[in-house]
Amino acid sequence: MKKIMRGVLLFGMLGGMSVSCGNNENGKVKETQQQEKVYKIGMSQIVDHPALNSAKQGFKDAIEKAGIKVEYDDKVANGEIPTQALIMQQFQADKKDLVYAITTPTSQAAKNKIKDIPVVIAAVTDPKGAGLEGVPNITGTSGAAPINENLELMRQLFPKAKKIGIIYNSSEQNSISELNNLKKLAPEKGFEVVDKSITNGTELVAAANILSKQVDIFYAIQDNTISSYFPTLLDILNKAKVPVFATNDVYSDRGGLISQGTTDYDIGYRAGEIAVEILKNGKKPSDIPIETMKKLRIEINKGNMELLGIKIPEEVLKQAVFTEDKKK
Repeated sequence: MKKIMRGVLLFGMLGGMSVSCGNNENGKVKETQQQEKVYKIGMSQIVDHPALNSAKQGFKDAIEKAGIKVEYDDKVANGEIPTQALIMQQFQADKKDLVYAITTPTSQAAKNKIKDIPVVIAAVTDPKGAGLEGVPNITGTSGAAPINENLELMRQLFPKAKKIGIIYNSSEQNSISELNNLKKLAPEKGFEVVDKSITNGTELVAAANILSKQVDIFYAIQDNTISSYFPTLLDILNKAKVPVFATNDVYSDRGGLISQGTTDYDIGYRAGEIAVEILKNGKKPSDIPIETMKKLRIEINKGNMELLGIKIPEEVLKQAVFTEDKKK
């Protein structure tokens, strides 16, 4: 009888071990499956230019650092709002795990077409004005320009300057927002704002030729048309000896005199970190407020400084980075 009992106990123990091992194996399989999940991310931007590409790269780098496996569906709308809407409609139909929307027009298209997929936005100047705040499935980063700080630096660099020129695309909400803020704050620093609205590259060239004869400084804002046609614009301004003060390093990197603001790469990287919180850690977009990036950096293009014969005060040089040094 004792032998029978010992046999029963031994069988029970072995059975328990078998079940336990089975559970462990199942757990490992599930864990492996979870680790190997490939997330489908739709990413889009209204046009293809260096600033937005930098925001895209920053996002990808943050995702890669987190060790998440991703399949990207990367589409550019080529400046066409209807095309942008169709792209977002397709992302919705494809049931992406997350959508990354770069720029205000792209983010607005995502808001209109995507309702039940997390949307992370970036390079949006005024999320509230664009109607993007308080939308349950939308979060991300804002690259609002530090207008007050930029006006202070302008006055320090150009104590005798009176008129600031600005060209903006009247169809971009982010550009209108920047212009309104500039007009509101500029008089406090003794500046007058001279603005020209455009809708395309041809109009930009005509506006630049007129404006270059009327202003002391050109203020390059985060406008997709300005960025796309910046080499042409810069050529006109250089010939007129009008310095470019920019809100973003994409302009100083491409020949503008000076920029002060956050970088598109940093804006995109933070957006990528937010995407990780959603995909990997299960957070809801509604639990993550849209962040305004405030890490300011001054960059100076030494070649343009020498071309225009401008002397930068020593106290500014100490805080700045030369764009040429970034390439070394």
